[in-house]
Amino acid sequence: MPRLFVLAFATLVTCAPGIGAQRADVSADPGERKPIFRLSVALVQLDAVVTDRRGRHVTTLGKDDFEIFQDGRSQPITAVAYIDAAADWHDTSGLPALPPEAVRSTDARRIIGIVVDDLRMSFESIFYARRGLGLFADRQFVPGDRVMLVTTSTGYRYAPVLTASAITFKAAANRLRYSMWGMTGASALDPIDGMSDIFDASENFRERTFAVSAIERIENVIDALKPLPGRKSVVLVSEGFAIGGVGIDSNYIRDAIQALVDRANRAGVVIYAIDPRGLVVTGLTAADAGGFNAARLATISSIRANALRESQDGLRYLAGETGGFAVINSNDLALGMRRIMTDQQGYYLIGYQPEAGTVGTHDRPKFKHVKIKVKQRGLKIRTRSGFYNIASE
Repeated sequence: MPRLFVLAFATLVTCAPGIGAQRADVSADPGERKPIFRLSVALVQLDAVVTDRRGRHVTTLGKDDFEIFQDGRSQPITAVAYIDAAADWHDTSGLPALPPEAVRSTDARRIIGIVVDDLRMSFESIFYARRGLGLFADRQFVPGDRVMLVTTSTGYRYAPVLTASAITFKAAANRLRYSMWGMTGASALDPIDGMSDIFDASENFRERTFAVSAIERIENVIDALKPLPGRKSVVLVSEGFAIGGVGIDSNYIRDAIQALVDRANRAGVVIYAIDPRGLVVTGLTAADAGGFNAARLATISSIRANALRESQDGLRYLAGETGGFAVINSNDLALGMRRIMTDQQGYYLIGYQPEAGTVGTHDRPKFKHVKIKVKQRGLKIRTRSGFYNIASE
């Protein structure tokens, strides 16, 4: 089957929380340190991934190869260092010394929270997710990985827990089941009976409610990962959600996503998204009632295609705003997971000095937009959209 991967290039703007008690089975070695992400009055510290035209990581750039803009104004870069996630790290960035509690486990290489949005997934998507995550456990789960799996249907009944065991993770993936309390049927697209109105305001209200509920579940996972040092990732497996369109309160969802962006920034988390539906046929199917004329068939196909694109736009927007990318229109979820795991191999740590009055001097939080550019032609950089001007140090 043809596969199409969409890459939303972004960079993380993050800050350093204090290191609290760890729920996971990850032991900390006080003798070793890992870079953490900080936002203070005097320093904004970011991490960035740079790729070439073929999507390969570029690891040899220096301070003079980058430009940083905050709200459209150029900012002075203080230091740049490339961090190899698979190697022991030594601070050569020239940035101010990290606090003593910024320690890391000697064996934890990749820390990943996987959120399966089962309340918004069809029966067939649950099957593809279960199979794909099982293949991830068999083929890509390596020593040093720390992974958690949570679903939106469980809510807050169970606290997220990391595991270092591929067997334990696969057992959790095999327990994924279609939720009878969800808002999606057996297939990716609901069948049309020729009688019902395609636009339903109450359904759009449910869509918004379920979307915000999924975002809140991601926040719950981010909070669980926050005490761990270094760069973490969250993978959202979901059929997506609309952030615009008729009857959709896009501002409500966008506000929730922007709050999520800042939360991820401050926890050192990048978010990726995978659509388990794969390639979806938007035309008439066997499940649809007959008796449609050509004009009606064209309308149905157009409306379905627009709805599919809008739901995927939600995944792209969420991932792009938080520093990751969305994998859509692919019938191989395990291959999408491989792309995401490959992206964990390393990143640039970049620090810049913000303009006076940028951070920590405002009564009301204001979102500061950040953009990073690479001077060398042909290279692309992933960047977060920005951060709220509230210092964490």
